[in-house]
Amino acid sequence: MSSKKIVITGASGFLGSHLVKRMKDDGQFCVFALSSRPEELKEKTGGSNVVYLHKDRFLQNGSFLNDAVVVNCAYPRNSAGTAVADGLKYIQHVFEAAADNKSAAIISISSQSVYSQQRTETASEETEICLESPYAVGKYASELLLESICRGKGLKHTNLRLASLIGPGFDQRIVNRFVKQAYEGEMLNISISDQRFGFLDVEDAVSAIMALIDHMDIPWRPAYNVGNAKAYSIMEIAESVKKVFEETGLNFPGINTAEGDRSGSTAVGCQKISEDTGFKPECALEETIDRILRTLRS
Repeated sequence: MSSKKIVITGASGFLGSHLVKRMKDDGQFCVFALSSRPEELKEKTGGSNVVYLHKDRFLQNGSFLNDAVVVNCAYPRNSAGTAVADGLKYIQHVFEAAADNKSAAIISISSQSVYSQQRTETASEETEICLESPYAVGKYASELLLESICRGKGLKHTNLRLASLIGPGFDQRIVNRFVKQAYEGEMLNISISDQRFGFLDVEDAVSAIMALIDHMDIPWRPAYNVGNAKAYSIMEIAESVKKVFEETGLNFPGINTAEGDRSGSTAVGCQKISEDTGFKPECALEETIDRILRTLRS
């Protein structure tokens, strides 16, 4: 059986790098990993079934996009101003090149942030779009770019609105910060409020992408939510970190609490993608915390 051709943009990023590694290990894929640091990624990940290219290679010759599933993980996260504009232009060029070179499909990574962060219910695909941050505006703009570029071309496409990704190495997330603080002997200082957080282990995000690729024979919906439908309070996150430390035999420094006034939820479910592909998230929060902790100890 011939290998499935996959093109991954943003291949050095948190999600992109995990996707490259999973597909390298799987062996049934021929992967083209596009990155601003292709040699560094190649040295780190390797693999005879992975071709590492500079992120702009397709602008000179995009023939490798032909009949490929393009997974766009590229986005200028934590950027503003000109960087966001340049990032959206890059995404536009990726989608246009995929269409011009007759790619098989495009999976573009979006975010739960396109829904209101003040919502109280777990978001579904029918939840109203409500853009409350520049990041949300950029992500929704990339969804509109995908739809407009693919319209009328018969190019299979979808957007994955992911819950907030967590896992070893993504230290900006509150879960990672709590684990690191506790590991370094710092008390966890939290504000008790009605705010709830939804998370998705990066390995589950990779599994969702691969589930879609395995179901190229069905119609894809314009967008899929990908999360575990769970919403955690800040205290539940801290208590989960405490539990993992105690089960591991490590000293947990403790929790300081204060009253806060935040509200809202960032949780999303996965009903539609589960119905269409059978995908279900498997990583519990405490399993992710354990992996983050083991990485810190290694």
